[in-house]
Amino acid sequence: MKKYLALLAPITYLSLASSALAADTPVGNPCGAGQFNALCNLSASSLGPLVGSLLQFIFVIAVLVALFFLVYGGFRWLVSGGDKTQVSEAREHIVAAIIGLVIIFLSYFVLSLLLGFFGISLSHLSIPTIPGA
Repeated sequence: MKKYLALLAPITYLSLASSALAADTPVGNPCGAGQFNALCNLSASSLGPLVGSLLQFIFVIAVLVALFFLVYGGFRWLVSGGDKTQVSEAREHIVAAIIGLVIIFLSYFVLSLLLGFFGISLSHLSIPTIPGA
C-alpha cells in the first residue's frame, strides 16, 4: 500500500501542474535604437578593433595600478618614521611596483613587436576569417 501512495503522490503533483506557454506576442527587434545598438553590429571584422582597444585599456589600467603602488610605497617610506621594518616593507612595495612596470612595458613591447612582424597594428587589430565560410 505504501508503494502505491509513494507512486500516487508524484503522479497527482504532475497532473495538477499547469502548463507554461510562451508569450504569443512577438518581442520585436532589439537592435532598434538604444544603448546596446553597437552590439548588434558586431561581426568578425569589427571585433578586432574592439579587442585591440580592450588590450590597450588593460595595459593603461595595469600601468596606473603599478604607479599607484609606487606612490603608496613612497608614502609608506615617508611616514615610516625611521622604523627599519616599515622602511623595508615600503622598499618592497617600491621594488615590486618597479618590477611590475618593467613587466608591463616589456609585454607591450613584445606584443607590438610580434604584431609588427606579422604586419598587424594593435590599434587596428583584425581577426582572420576563413574564406568562403
